[in-house]
Amino acid sequence: MPNNTEAAARELLAGWLAQHSVAPDSWSPETIADWRTTPVEEWLAFVPPGIANRVFLVADGTVFSFAPSRLGMDEALTAARAERSRGSEELER
Repeated sequence: MPNNTEAAARELLAGWLAQHSVAPDSWSPETIADWRTTPVEEWLAFVPPGIANRVFLVADGTVFSFAPSRLGMDEALTAARAERSRGSEELER
């Protein structure tokens, strides 16, 4: 996956984290630069350091957050794709 795609995904995730945080100023692409990033099918999976029990799937303007202790990757991918489709449908209206 090209670096510019990862950089764009990191920027999207940082914005999403800021929007969903009680401390929005603490999130930027730089603050999540050390998060492990792995391609998973058409998504990039971002995993925070430590024991966070949280994975963020990012693709096509969508961020899907899940707890791997509650949802396996296959189920998370299915749910993330459904969420991305709902977002696309809302934009078309």
